[in-house]
Amino acid sequence: MKKLVYLLVVFVFAACNSGYKPAQSEQPTATTVALTETKIHVSGMHCENCVASVTKGINELEGIDSVSVTLADSTAVVSFDPSKVDLEKITKAVEGRGYTVQP
Repeated sequence: MKKLVYLLVVFVFAACNSGYKPAQSEQPTATTVALTETKIHVSGMHCENCVASVTKGINELEGIDSVSVTLADSTAVVSFDPSKVDLEKITKAVEGRGYTVQP
């Protein structure tokens, strides 16, 4: 009987600690990337599907941090890493979706 109780205690203890993960200390990154934010005017958008298409086209580029496309004023606010992508590549991605970027 003592062996059964002992096995039960060991089993419960092992089951309770099976998901235990020690806390990881957050290490600062060695390099900090300076992001650039720009607002571009996109013409040719008519609906939310257009907004989704422009958003997806920009997000597919490497170096994009965030994109916010607004149908009401036909703009896209893009935050990106200029060492990986530039405004010309972003413009080509939008134009590749069938829209026009206004200067």
